[in-house]
Amino acid sequence: MKRILSALVLIPVVLGIVQYGSLELFSILVLGAVVAGWFEYSRMLNAMGTPGFHKLGLALCVLLTLCFYINGFYLVWLAVAPLVLLLHALTQGPILKNNLDQTGYTFLGVGYVAGLMSFFILIRALDPGHFMIYFLFLVIWGSDTAAYYVGRSIGKSRLAPEISPGKTVEGSLGGLLGGVLGALIAKYGFWHELALNHCLIMALFCGIIGQFGDLVESMFKRAAGVKDSGTLIPGHGGVLDRLDSLMFAGPAFYCYEILIRNPLPV
Repeated sequence: MKRILSALVLIPVVLGIVQYGSLELFSILVLGAVVAGWFEYSRMLNAMGTPGFHKLGLALCVLLTLCFYINGFYLVWLAVAPLVLLLHALTQGPILKNNLDQTGYTFLGVGYVAGLMSFFILIRALDPGHFMIYFLFLVIWGSDTAAYYVGRSIGKSRLAPEISPGKTVEGSLGGLLGGVLGALIAKYGFWHELALNHCLIMALFCGIIGQFGDLVESMFKRAAGVKDSGTLIPGHGGVLDRLDSLMFAGPAFYCYEILIRNPLPV
């Protein structure tokens, strides 16, 4: 019941902002997810016994999301962020290894949380950005749903038993088919100008990358010894639990869109 009620509240809000909200409002939504995701990532680091630089990491997450919103200054951020982290590490005492571990985990977390999530701002700014986001939602939701039911029904061969014992090869293949079905619903339901060949390729591409995203988050949770990344969404766990596949599928989709389907002029 908690899962159903949470979905009934959150899904209309998110879809409403995607459809009717300005790019600024959508960026605020993404920023909220980034901030929540950073706190969940920090919580898992604490559980692993390797706490990062939480406040500095949060600031770098906000700045990186802002770079995506203005669609610029990525190289400036990439140059400044490691420098700031290393300078901060020098002020944290003489335990060199711990300081370097915290620096590495913090930089990794900022890229993982803010770097991946913020690609949705770039996607929303494209034309038709809202259709593209709906397309991704349907591909990932279709993939997750099919993987779950196929895996429970006929799954036997473990996909990554040390990371996520419940996932199976059969479920993974079923998830790819579910993602293709979701993509076809998107094409024939609202994104009619999307060519069928691109539709199928993007569905498979994003479906495969999205499953990697699921495994990466499972790896973090396994290392931290936690079941969920957080408790923000009743019945669903944390933000990272809900967005793990989308976080990887979003950048994959954007790269395909601007490099292959509609390459930007050089």
